[in-house]
Amino acid sequence: MRTVALALAAALAAAGLMTFGLTWGEQGKVTGSRHDLGVATGTAGVSSCEVCHLPHDASGGLLWEKDPRAGDERFSGIAPACYSCHDGTVAASGLHVFNAALAQHPVKAGEPGEDCDMCHDPHLAEYGSFLLFPAGANLCKTCHAGGGNENHPLNVDAAERDRTPQDDRWDPEAGDYNGARLWDDTGARAGTHVKCLSCHAAHGAASEILLSMPTEGEKSLCANCHLR
Repeated sequence: MRTVALALAAALAAAGLMTFGLTWGEQGKVTGSRHDLGVATGTAGVSSCEVCHLPHDASGGLLWEKDPRAGDERFSGIAPACYSCHDGTVAASGLHVFNAALAQHPVKAGEPGEDCDMCHDPHLAEYGSFLLFPAGANLCKTCHAGGGNENHPLNVDAAERDRTPQDDRWDPEAGDYNGARLWDDTGARAGTHVKCLSCHAAHGAASEILLSMPTEGEKSLCANCHLR
């Protein structure tokens, strides 16, 4: 009887993970990641799932442990679940992502695959920032075809062309929202190459077209590299 009960419990648990679109292997990727909040908060006996999900008496869709609106009726979809930590209460970084005064990548709230989950999956950590794809600083090209000979060139070495930006630091975590970052040839870390994220930012941008600096004024994005 005990064997049957254990088998039934395992089947129900597996069904629950399948409901989330999560395999056992993918759950393992949460364990030990920055989203493994049972470990991060030092809560003994808490699994990597149950900080966010409950199999019974859940307060919202996808078996969220708490009200996914985080007490604010202006929000809908999956974003409030993200807000519940990335508002400074648990995650100290990324506050610029949820700053309404700054431009953010547009989403369709509540539509699967068109919300925050357009680019992120909180269960998969191998690409950094829980991104869905390994595109580095050219991640914009995953969906957008821009960049190339007919637009602003990409993957060029700005140092070779003597076009290094005056301000090459864009660090919203430090409150710095101006700058044009240069990357190494892979787009994984700082270097001398122009990539999509040299001029654009998905979160905390200066304009609605997601530029990292304003396009007008003395400290404009273009004038940062192209001196008159």
